[in-house]
This record gives sequence, structure tokens and C-alpha cells, in this order.
Amino acid sequence: MGSTLALRAISSCFLALMVFGAAACGSGASASGSHGASAALSTVSPSARATIDPESAAPTATATAATAEPAWTTKAVAVVSEARADASVQVHLGVDFPLTLTSRNAVVDGAVWDEAAWQTPGRGGTGWLPEADLTGTKPSAVAEADFDAMDQDLADYLGDLGSKVGVSVLDITRGTSYGYNSGTHFIVASSMKVPIMLTLYSQLEAKKKKPTAAQVQLLTTMIENSSNDSATNLYKQIGWQRGINNFMKSVGISGLSPAPTTIGWGYSTITPAAMVALLAKLNNGSILNATDRNQALYWMRHIESDQRVGVGDSSPEGAIVEMKDGYVAIDDESGPYVMNSSGIVIGKSEVYIIAVYTIRDRNTSAGFDIARHVCKVVGQKLMGES
Repeated sequence: MGSTLALRAISSCFLALMVFGAAACGSGASASGSHGASAALSTVSPSARATIDPESAAPTATATAATAEPAWTTKAVAVVSEARADASVQVHLGVDFPLTLTSRNAVVDGAVWDEAAWQTPGRGGTGWLPEADLTGTKPSAVAEADFDAMDQDLADYLGDLGSKVGVSVLDITRGTSYGYNSGTHFIVASSMKVPIMLTLYSQLEAKKKKPTAAQVQLLTTMIENSSNDSATNLYKQIGWQRGINNFMKSVGISGLSPAPTTIGWGYSTITPAAMVALLAKLNNGSILNATDRNQALYWMRHIESDQRVGVGDSSPEGAIVEMKDGYVAIDDESGPYVMNSSGIVIGKSEVYIIAVYTIRDRNTSAGFDIARHVCKVVGQKLMGES
């Protein structure tokens, strides 16, 4: 990249690629069974969970030749086919994305352009981008990219849906996030039951208390069976929207706007990125003590079958899925509908978190189809399946 970044004189070695490691909101079933506070919990081993803090990841780059050197993007940028701004776009990368510089550069209208190789589990290529948008200093944050860096067909599918869908994915294993409308607010529906659960546990831990038998029963039916009555009871216990707001502030996540009591918790809104950030903190153990965290994840692994749409029924075979779905009619019972699916997916050598949100679906099946398609493609690409 020239003297600006002082990269070409510092490396001739090979580098490893990214080393890291049914009313509203569901059926509302209220099953009577409870696993109880002393239930034997099936836990996922720390090595399998492969946790990473999405705010302190450190992606690296792969060298493709002895003269190749690492670089990272400093902003969202388009990688193009030739060293000029109007060249055809190959891929859209976000900030901190790792690249491998080749030995080629060019000066166009006084600006230096560098050729670089990029790679994700789904796609890879070589193209050009301005040297001014690169740095030779390894960042400490998660790399970002659009979905065309993972799969062009998926990117086109999302583009055709436009503003009616939002997706956020955090590839924990490689330290890369992908987003489409990931900062847009969507109605959260029954997925709000996860923040309610985490808020209750956080409040109890602050008081050095454990949930009562009655609270365990409510938590079990709220998460496993998606009981709306249980959620309303616990929403009241945590102090309605004030409790949620205080909890989200304490864990440093914005993007969740809880609905006031006069509207109902299911009509709260959240961004896909906020849901992924919350699940990432639950996954890596930075919220809740080990006992409470394991119990919360246990319930999320044991969602009843008719509540496992999207990430629950479209993730790679054999993966462990800790999840929650939500769907609800807006305006009236005839729709339109909103639907969402989010969860932690753990394979033999891959861990990722995904959140898919839709709005203005003509019926529940339309939202289900979107969630299933997105979750299936993402799982195939990140876990190397065809």
C-alpha cells in the first residue's frame, strides 16, 4: 500500500485466515410440567461454545503469496473489479474486514488503489479499493460485511424483500458479522420473552436471590411453551418497561424499546443487531452467573416443536440450537403479520448467532418461509454444507 501504511516492508510470511476461534407471539400454550429449579441441566461445554466478545474480536488475514501483506478496512467499502470508482462492484465489506494485499497497486487521478484478496466461508475473490480506506493496524473489533460477502444469491433475496426484513449474524468462530437492515427496529413479539427472563435473573442476582418455585414454573412455560400469560406475569414482576430499560442499560446494549403496559410487551421493538448482541453476551457468560445462564440456555434448547420455526428447524443437522421465535398480527387478527427467529447455533467446529425479523407478512407462513430460507443458507455457508 506504499509508505502511507508502511506495510510492504514488514511482512513476507504466510498468515492464517481469521483465527478465532397461538394468539399473538406464538401458540401461548401453558403446559403444566416444570423442570424445576433443581432440574439436571444439559450444558454445552466451553470449548464447543467458542465464546468471543463481539466488541473485542481480533480478525486476521490470510496471505496468498510470499509477498502478501495483511490490511483491514477502515470504513464500509465496495471492492471493485478495476482501480477506478465506476468499476463493477464485486462485494461490499464493512469496517475492520481483513484483507490480503497483493503486490499490485495503481495511481488513478492522484489516488492510490491497492489490489487485495478477501475471503469468507461462503465466497472469496480479489479486487481493488482505495488505499485511503485501508490500515495496516490490526483492529480489536469484529469484522463487518454485507451478505454478498457470504452468498450473492442470499444478498439478492434480501434485496428483493427490501425494508420488510432485517437480519444480523455474528460468526463467533471467525469474528465476522453480517447485516441487512440490522439496525432497523422491528416488532419483537414472543422473542421479548428472552429479555424478560434475563431481566428477572439479573434483578434476582443483584439481590443474591434465586427464583422461587413459582417463578421457575413461569419461566419454564414462558420460554419452552411460549406462554403469554406467564410472560405478562413476569413482565409485571420486573417492573414493566422500566425493568427492561434498566437491564439493557446495565449490559450496554441499545436498540430495544419496550412497549408500555397499556400496549403490551409483544409490541415492543428491537433491532436484529441488538438481539444478536444480547444473545452473544448470554453465550459468552458476560451476563448472569453460571447457574442461571445454564438454566436459561437449557430452556432455550428445549422449545416445544411448534415454536421452533426458522433457526429451530432450518439450522444444519446435528447442531445445538438455543433460540426463541415470535410472531403476531398487527392491525387486527387478519394481519398483516410480523415474524422473527433468533438463536445461538453450535456445531462441531462452528458457533454463530442469528436474528431474522420480518414485517408486513400477508400471513404467518410468509414470515416462516423467509426465516427458514435465511437461516438455512446462513447455516450452510458458515458450517460448510452445500
